[in-house]
Amino acid sequence: MDYYVGGDLLSLLSKFPDGFPPHMAIFYLAEMIMAVNSVHSLGYIHRDIKPDNMLLNRSGHIVLGDFGSCLKLRQDGTVSCSVAVGTPDYLSPEILLALEDHTLSYGVECDWWSIGACAYEMFFGHPPFYAESVVETYGKILHYKEHFNFPSSLEDLPPEALDFISALICDRESRLGIGGLQDFQTHLLFAEIDWDRLRDFTPPFIPEAVGATDTSNFDVVEDRLSEMVTGGGETISDVGDSSPLGVNLPFVGYSYTFREDGRDHVWGNLRNACACKLRSNSDLQKLSHGENLESHLDPSLLSELRNALQTEIEARDALSSEISLLQAANQSLASRLYEADQLNSELQSKIHLLEQQLKDRERSREEEEEERGEEVKQHH
Repeated sequence: MDYYVGGDLLSLLSKFPDGFPPHMAIFYLAEMIMAVNSVHSLGYIHRDIKPDNMLLNRSGHIVLGDFGSCLKLRQDGTVSCSVAVGTPDYLSPEILLALEDHTLSYGVECDWWSIGACAYEMFFGHPPFYAESVVETYGKILHYKEHFNFPSSLEDLPPEALDFISALICDRESRLGIGGLQDFQTHLLFAEIDWDRLRDFTPPFIPEAVGATDTSNFDVVEDRLSEMVTGGGETISDVGDSSPLGVNLPFVGYSYTFREDGRDHVWGNLRNACACKLRSNSDLQKLSHGENLESHLDPSLLSELRNALQTEIEARDALSSEISLLQAANQSLASRLYEADQLNSELQSKIHLLEQQLKDRERSREEEEEERGEEVKQHH
């Protein structure tokens, strides 16, 4: 596997809290579009386009990485997949919907949505559907027409940038990129881009690296899963109220392969065990009452009891789903808290270093003043 000393686009973005300058964002977007289009031209979709996966080589040019979520397109240009993939902030609505409805399919348009989300973050410094919990993010994406908007301050931002982003964060049928690379090459945002000579231009940022194994351009996050937060966060009802889909959503970003071998045998044992328990409970009821209650119950009352039982079953299933969502949200919160702690530690170290440098300078200045005083005394 190749190693790129320039770090990734997310690390570079962290140095620009309010987003890249327009010329910088436009350059990187052009290279990202070319990279994604090359994957599409090979008959695949990437499905995990995000700044983290945009690596920078020694000269500062974009290199697309992480092809673990790629899928081969069918002849009709679509794929069907019920396995959750991707990263929440950049997922397209069609991927989320396909998790619950296995008859739905999607194509290259899901990658272009992700490019739109990346473009928003590059211009404004944060993703378009950021929320405190993953569940809220899913809800905003699924209902993007209600939640998508631009910041009130748009100083120095070309209007073409807003048009470009709006042409990607939209319905899949009208999304930019459906017509191929030409859709982007003719967009006014890239009027100054020479697409044929893009790799010949000097990038706006040239990574500083000492040797081929330098890692200074990467943000290093240690593995501290054991210290993750296990409590707090939202209540189950909060998650349930905002949950846009079912139980598959907590596992977006993860994949799992289920072996068919022996499945019937395993599930058969479980089903038989459950059936035995149900029969046992029924038999106990009959024994305790000495007869079959159903034969003597009023039909309307029996219907009410069955409806109440069904309601309880559905409530139990909903609760199980909500617990899974809450656990996933807590894990996401723990990760963000850890990242914040890391950033705080780095800032504290920098503050300490600056204070030390200030003290050294003060000491040097005092010593210089003392030397000058001694020289004046000697002259007198």
